Amino acid sequence: MNQASADYKKESKKVINKLLIASTFINLALTIIKYVLGKWIGNVALQADALHSSLDVLSSVIVFSAMFFSYIKSEKFPFGLYKLENIASSFVSLLIILTAFEIGYSLFEKREPVHTSVLNQIIVAIVLFFIVILMYLYSKYEKKIGTQYSSSGLVSDAEHIKSDLFSIFIIICSIIFSIFGLNIDKYVAIVIVVMILHSGFELLKNSTLALLDINVDKKTIEAIKQEISQFEHVNEITSIKGRKSGRFMLLEIIVKLDIASFEEAHKLSSQIEQRIYEKFPNVDNVIVHYEPIEKKIVKICIPQTKNEQISEDFSNSNSFLIIDYDLSRKKILNKQQKPNDFLELKEKKGIQIALYLVKEGVDIIVTTKHIENTGPYFVFKTHNKKFYVVENVQIDNLEELLKNISNKIYVKQTGEET
Repeated sequence: MNQASADYKKESKKVINKLLIASTFINLALTIIKYVLGKWIGNVALQADALHSSLDVLSSVIVFSAMFFSYIKSEKFPFGLYKLENIASSFVSLLIILTAFEIGYSLFEKREPVHTSVLNQIIVAIVLFFIVILMYLYSKYEKKIGTQYSSSGLVSDAEHIKSDLFSIFIIICSIIFSIFGLNIDKYVAIVIVVMILHSGFELLKNSTLALLDINVDKKTIEAIKQEISQFEHVNEITSIKGRKSGRFMLLEIIVKLDIASFEEAHKLSSQIEQRIYEKFPNVDNVIVHYEPIEKKIVKICIPQTKNEQISEDFSNSNSFLIIDYDLSRKKILNKQQKPNDFLELKEKKGIQIALYLVKEGVDIIVTTKHIENTGPYFVFKTHNKKFYVVENVQIDNLEELLKNISNKIYVKQTGEET
């Protein structure tokens, strides 16, 4: 994990913990306010809802505890306990569903008429109305932060607060309608119960899927692919597998690289990992596996002298025999003789020839040891081209030579040369 990801984790932990502590005290304050107001006007429903808010305090404590302990990593839990957040989210979603059934059940209860002055009822309704507005704004802000930091615990707490507001809203309706002798709060409550149930089941579904290691969403996967595809030598993204653990992601990526050197391939895979950490700070762990490209048809270049032997002086080769060769069938598909048009150059002749052959798409260069540590050698190595070094410059049998090259150079999916 890079510094940007570590800073993100530290910052998000601080923000989320503050909000969860605030939620705990808000629920505690709601419990007291509801109970006092309910006692004042003799509203049994409001007093019962105060008891429900006391359970919300417990819910907030559970979510906060889960978030606090989720950061712990140990030998037994090397990836941390982030899923405690998903477990807490599941618990809260069940409380939301229970709240919906509680409201629905209360519709069939017979309520005693409220014996208090109209003025007192109006005052309580106004106080509760302002509480609903303030709590709605707070839950909206909490959900925004939870979404920003991919915190299922924070999102579930926000949804829970929202569901509680519906029950307060129904009590307000019952107080107001009772003043005018109207009783339509039951119809309003039915709509609200359906909305709460939908919210609770959606939250439960998402939490359960996270616990079952559902893959990362398609939008995130596409964004990751877009970042990886920007690297020059990435030929193919074979697979991206991920799972949510709390608000963090664990990723495993397989890519095919157009690189012959394992050192360079390892370096590039490390660069890809760092890019993902930078662009997706909620990724806690990413592993990039790399595979070489398995080419079935390659271009083989043989630098030749005037006598059509393998040239020991690459820069002064008379011509270049370029062969399209099928590795799987051990068969020549096409061959063409290209003259050396750079013979008259006085400076960097070999480098210009090498760049030309790279542009022609040559994969393998047949040569002698004389090319090592020369300008052309480093050009070919930079562009990940392979060499087949011969001892004998005489070409006795071209077919046999190409078969030997195929057996030596062909790189399998395992990344080992045969």
